[in-house]
Amino acid sequence: MKHKSRIRTGFSEFSKKLYINTKNKILNELNANEKDWNNPKWQLKNRISDVDEIAKYTHLTDEEYENIKNVSEKYRFAITPYYFSLIDFDNPNCPIRLQSIPSIKEMNENGELDPMNEEQSNPSGKITRRYPNKLIINVTNACPVYCRHCQRRRLIGNADKNTSKNDIDESIDFIKNHQAIREVLVTGGDALLLSNSRLEYIFNELSEIDHVEVIRVGTRTLVTLPFRIDDELASLLRRYKVQLSTHFNHACEITPEAVRAIDTLVDHGILVRNQMVLLHNINDDKYCIQKTNEELHRHRVIPYYLFHPKDVKSTEHFQVDISKGLEIMKHLEGRTSGMCKPTYVYNSPGGLGKVPLVPMENIEYDENGYKLTTWENKTVKKSYHNPND
Repeated sequence: MKHKSRIRTGFSEFSKKLYINTKNKILNELNANEKDWNNPKWQLKNRISDVDEIAKYTHLTDEEYENIKNVSEKYRFAITPYYFSLIDFDNPNCPIRLQSIPSIKEMNENGELDPMNEEQSNPSGKITRRYPNKLIINVTNACPVYCRHCQRRRLIGNADKNTSKNDIDESIDFIKNHQAIREVLVTGGDALLLSNSRLEYIFNELSEIDHVEVIRVGTRTLVTLPFRIDDELASLLRRYKVQLSTHFNHACEITPEAVRAIDTLVDHGILVRNQMVLLHNINDDKYCIQKTNEELHRHRVIPYYLFHPKDVKSTEHFQVDISKGLEIMKHLEGRTSGMCKPTYVYNSPGGLGKVPLVPMENIEYDENGYKLTTWENKTVKKSYHNPND
């Protein structure tokens, strides 16, 4: 309780005031109105993608201006007016600023372009397949916001481009011919930047494959473009029983607009799970993780994964040590609901798959049995049980 109040949420009075002030500046600059603001196509058309556009709405020092300009010439950026309006530019460590505004630290090119070896895990079309019974179809490189920690920043390029119908059909044909595949994740980029008609084509084709039992969509539109979520889209997802994975990293991203999007999906019966990435200076704090996941739980989103950051080229400044993640997971024991505890995972390089990371001090064993440690550091003993005794 002592630490809870210091973690900003999108519902705080400060966040609401910040949002309204920046929103009004943007609307005045673009001669737009509330109807425009709530239109996802308007938001995408007016993404902020140039340092001079940033400078229209906030003061940048000469150094900040030059740094953003230089980095953006190498690594493209784009931010929806909505998400931009959540940035606290008076705070250099604002979680939304760090996730969306280019940093000079990106010029440190340590890391790998494709640490998960996705290019070599592509058997056909636009598929990534690391496991026997599930795979990914990458349907676009476009996103509402190009996160600075993106694991697929190698695909951003200089322009948004959707996967061709031929590549989609080739991917679907591969799935048809491999009966072990029961689960398909449609992702990108951001899958929900496709039109409803293109999404329906993909969902319909997949739903007609008998051995495909689960269709999932990966999207960050709830966080960066919540206006994309409406009754028409939710009905489409419901029709094909599509499950949804989203990506909130901090409680300040959980705004009234984001919750409206969540409510629209959940009220239509869509299962929504969150995949968070552990990021230095953004959320590598046990109280921040607890607060963010409790806010998600409150609004009917299931905290699913806490990903250890991948070793992506030019993202070293977001890296944390595994010990920090284990400390956070240890803290969550007994201090929050089990429904608020994600699985902490390390994605093995080279496409070797996810490894769950669990604090090992909770359990010891020897020839006498087990010693278990509770969240209050009390110990209990459990003897071995042989069902044949």
